[in-house]
Order: sequence, then C-alpha cells, then structure tokens
Amino acid sequence: MESKKINKGTIVIEVSVISPEKFLNLLWNKNIKVSKIKKIDMTTIRFEISYEDYEEVINLAHNLKGKCRVVSSKGLIFILEKLKRQASIIVGILVFCVGLYILSTHIWSVEINTKQNIPPYEIRKILTSLGVKPGIKKSDVDVYSLERELEGKNKDILWIRTRIEGSTLKVVLEEKVTPPNIQKESNEGDCVAKMDGEIKRIYASSGTAKVSPGDIVKEGDVLISATQGLEGKEEFPAEAKGTVIANTFYEKEMEILLKGKKIESTGRKDKDIYLNFWGNKIYLKKTVNNFKYYDKIKDDNGFVNKVTYFERSDKEVDLDRDTEIKKGTEKLKKSLIKTLSNEAKISDENISVEDLGNGKIRLKVIFIVEQSII
Repeated sequence: MESKKINKGTIVIEVSVISPEKFLNLLWNKNIKVSKIKKIDMTTIRFEISYEDYEEVINLAHNLKGKCRVVSSKGLIFILEKLKRQASIIVGILVFCVGLYILSTHIWSVEINTKQNIPPYEIRKILTSLGVKPGIKKSDVDVYSLERELEGKNKDILWIRTRIEGSTLKVVLEEKVTPPNIQKESNEGDCVAKMDGEIKRIYASSGTAKVSPGDIVKEGDVLISATQGLEGKEEFPAEAKGTVIANTFYEKEMEILLKGKKIESTGRKDKDIYLNFWGNKIYLKKTVNNFKYYDKIKDDNGFVNKVTYFERSDKEVDLDRDTEIKKGTEKLKKSLIKTLSNEAKISDENISVEDLGNGKIRLKVIFIVEQSII
C-alpha cells in the first residue's frame, strides 16, 4: 500500500509514430489509461499517463519505431527521485557546517609566551595536568580560574594572562626574578649597598667592614672595603666578601570602599553567536541584552564568532573598617612578597589610614623587610 502511494505520479509525453490513432488503440487494448490527448501534428500526439505505465508505453512506441519525449512530470515519486539525486550534496553541506561549528567551539592549539627562567614545557605540563589541552571545549575553560591555578602551581610567576583567541589558547606570563647574590672577585672592588636600609648584622669574611649595626646607609655606600689591615697602619688589597643584613623599607597603598555603591560581577552572562561572511554577519543566536552594566568580550577570529556579555550591577556595601584594613594589609603584603627574594622576610609593618570621604579610605603600609643589601 505504501509503495503504491509513493509510486503515484503522472507524466505528459509526446509520441511521434506513423499512425497516432493506431498507437492510441494499442494503448487502450492494453488497459493503459490515457488522458488529455492533444494532436500536435500529423504524426505527433501529446497525452498524460500514469507513472506506473510509463515503461510499457515507451516499449510500445519503440516497437512501432516511434520516438518519445517527456514534456513534464509531477507527483511524489519524482520529488523523491530529485531529492535522492541531491541528497549527497545536502548531506555534505550539513556535515561541513556542523563540523565547522563543532571545530570552532574547541581549542586546537596552546601558545605559551615566557621569558628566560620558566620553560614553556613546564607551563604546558601544568595545563595538561589541569585537563587543558588541544581538543578541549572553550566552554570548559575559565581563563580567570586558570590564571589562579597556574600562579598557585608555579611560585616563579609574577603575573599571568590567559585568553582564548579563535581556536588558540594564548598564555602570556611575566617571571619573578630573584636578584643573584653577587660576590666580588679578588681585588675587583668594594661591596656597596644596592639599596637604602638600616644595618642589622654585618660579617666580613674578607676585607674591612665600614659600617656597624644601627647605621643608616644609602644605595651605593661602601659596606665592606677591598682592603685589609689595622687602621692607621699599612693596608693591603683583599677580596671584599661577606654578609650584610639590613632592615629595608617598602611603601604600598590602596583605596578601599567601606560604604556606598560599587559595581561588581553578578555571574550572569549571555552571548551572540554569528557567522561572518566577508564582513556580513549571519546570526545563529542573537541575545536581547538587558544588562544595565556589563563587560563585553569578543571572539571574532574564526568562522563562527561570539560576543559574550558579563552582567555587572550596583551593590550596596557597608563593611567593617578594621576588617577591611586587615584584609587590605594582607593583600598588599602578598603583592610585595611576589617581588622579594626567597631569603628576604617581612619583620614588621607600619599602617596608616587616610579618610577620602564618600565612604572611601586610603590604606598606606610601610613594610620593614630584613634582607641582604649586597
């Protein structure tokens, strides 16, 4: 039954034979239904037949040494045949578009830019341990969380920035460089202060100490001279070598909003998705951006492009002064530690607070750092 429904259709054909009337009688004798008969000329007739009778009509015409031409056709069977011929093209286009979209939603390369001390392999190894490698979905990568993870796993990173550009994850970082402990070679010169400070301890293993604990020194002052001998008597050249530990001073500050309104992220986001054909945008998804305040990040380096909107909103804050001063001091302390050598240690801190009005304060902290100054 289903096959009969599918095979339903009609064909209008022209047949050229010596005797059109004889040909029509032959069709009727074969119980072939013929309709809309029209005589074109003395030897040619045009008529309509069922699709199921087409093969038999053609064979009968050939037996009479006639010629046949299909003028038109209609019906489900012809639509299906046309779709069948074009199916491979349609499927190919669909597979290409779907494949292209899927490829554009993944990261296929990781580009790492470092300086001298941290090899890219080390960062790539950390990324792999976190599951970030070519083939991962872009939606599975939170660049801000990734930055924090990398900083936590490698203490030599001063700051880091990760961004997704097209199908590439780009990682750029700045390294924390520990100043080398420079030792003067024999007869090269004096040991001088590399920064201002208050001398706490001094030990000259070679040469002559020129300062004492409690002395205030400036950058460039001689701490251990490259000479040896008793004062007032003959002195002779010697290697200036030793250890000088001093209290050094670092000042850092920040502004803190204690009471009032501030704009911060709500965690809500929305995005536009579109195809870019030579500057013409075809939107696959067009959002209605109802966010009053928002950050916008564009990803327009591929075939399928995105614009992501991150909502930000006003938030009323009323914070405890002492708690925020403590938090701010700790934050400034952590930022300072990143710039210090591994041997340095913070021994004390002096805190001052200035009221700026409108619920704001300026926090200033002078950190006293005990470290080598040669």
